[in-house]
Amino acid sequence: MFLGQYRHQLDSKGRVAVPAQFRKGLGRGSVIAFGPERRLVIWPTEEWLEVTQRYRRTGATPAEEREYIRQLYANAREVELDGQGRLLLTSDQRAFAEVADRAVFIGGGNCVEVVGEGIWDAETAALSPEAFTALHDRVNQSPVTTA
Repeated sequence: MFLGQYRHQLDSKGRVAVPAQFRKGLGRGSVIAFGPERRLVIWPTEEWLEVTQRYRRTGATPAEEREYIRQLYANAREVELDGQGRLLLTSDQRAFAEVADRAVFIGGGNCVEVVGEGIWDAETAALSPEAFTALHDRVNQSPVTTA
């Protein structure tokens, strides 16, 4: 399970150290892809396999879903960590998630999100304890999803 938030500096080549707490859960076959809300999402192998089962293109796939599938797979890359546990974020990935000098790694339970520090700081600054409680209450009015 991926928990917590960690800020790491990018080097001049666009490499960033993946937090050690997350590395152990990201084995061979893990994938980094575009995600909602200007995030990159790192999926462990078994979770990525579930994503690929959900987004399979068939002759009956509607046009909007085909476009999503096209963009999802076109912008996905296998996670390759160097000997120091660093991940190369491509220029497209950095632009998408607005990652400049520092990336924030956010544990999402079954996946890891990566986002630029400015986006994360703005979101967390806007989330007061009262706003978190209201969000909690809204989310918990809906049925819990397990997929």
